[in-house]
Amino acid sequence: MAKDVKYVYGVIPSGEATSFGPIGIGDRGDEVHTVAYKHLAAVVSDCPPLDYTAMKDTDKEKMVRDLAAHQRVIEEVMEGSTTLPMKFGTMVKDKDEVEAILRRGYFSLKEALAATEGKVEVELVATWDVDSVTQEIAQEEPIARLRARIEKTKSRLRSVPDRIKVGKMVYESLGRRRENYQEEILGALTTFALDLQKNVLMDDKMVMNVAFLISKDRQEEFDDKVREVDERLGGALNFRVIGPLPAYSFSTIEVRPLTRQEIGEARGILGIDEEGSGLADIKAAYYQLAQEHHPDLKPGDEEAEERFTRIASAYQLLTSYCLGEAAAQGITAKKQAERYRCSFVPPAVNKAMLITVKRAGEVMTKSQLA
Repeated sequence: MAKDVKYVYGVIPSGEATSFGPIGIGDRGDEVHTVAYKHLAAVVSDCPPLDYTAMKDTDKEKMVRDLAAHQRVIEEVMEGSTTLPMKFGTMVKDKDEVEAILRRGYFSLKEALAATEGKVEVELVATWDVDSVTQEIAQEEPIARLRARIEKTKSRLRSVPDRIKVGKMVYESLGRRRENYQEEILGALTTFALDLQKNVLMDDKMVMNVAFLISKDRQEEFDDKVREVDERLGGALNFRVIGPLPAYSFSTIEVRPLTRQEIGEARGILGIDEEGSGLADIKAAYYQLAQEHHPDLKPGDEEAEERFTRIASAYQLLTSYCLGEAAAQGITAKKQAERYRCSFVPPAVNKAMLITVKRAGEVMTKSQLA
């Protein structure tokens, strides 16, 4: 039987051991607790090793149940603390690896927690009765006139081009209506938004699916404004407000190993020596190359954008690596970490991991789960 691993739900700003009870992912009722490192703590529980990528095809129901459990734990934890959610399915071997994440990601995790303190995510989903809306559109000119012509045409084959044209016109009209509604709703609500992210529309019934990052103390105002918009639209749409939630769409932690090849390629792009460089060297190399290869300076160069993106990605990767190496040595002061000279020789690189906090484009939202 495979040995249990640690499932990681998220990170909170606490250096204390805390238990949240037997609410862990899976069906065993494992205790959810914290693993602390200095002023950070990871929220974890034991679980058997699972491959959620394969589970999408073999046991989708369990994957959805576990995703719901993952989100329930995070939302319970957030009631008492600012919480950075971890990407669903993050598992590590043991407590030592949990501590390594906190240690190597110390600076980025601290900064992200500070940036989301006092803020919550609220998802707004607007839907309509697509059949009723389509019928309304069918009565509009020139669609109605074209439909009448189709009905008079005795040959179904001869009417095919007109039928295709009607379908295209209806589709375009639906799109315009959807865009108009989106513009009106966002115009009313963006005053509350510190940030927002438009999520995927899962089907034609959806008019809007947007995550808003707002201050905790403005939730009631936000809800009142949604009701006001609903009344102004005369019930044309059905609104569903989901939240407050942790900032899933804006600050989700992802952890993965860094390979020697990735680091070598990034060094090669910036021209960084293997033996050791500080953040100042990396930053200077980046600024020089960014100035030389900025797309605005190279009109007509089709590869300029891609080249500039590679330079920026290399800079971000090496910066994260060096800050992680400094934190792994116990350095918790940012200025001191920026002076630390990190090594890129194999023994150091072999233990490297990339810990990023980013917008969660691949993380399933509550509205998608529902």
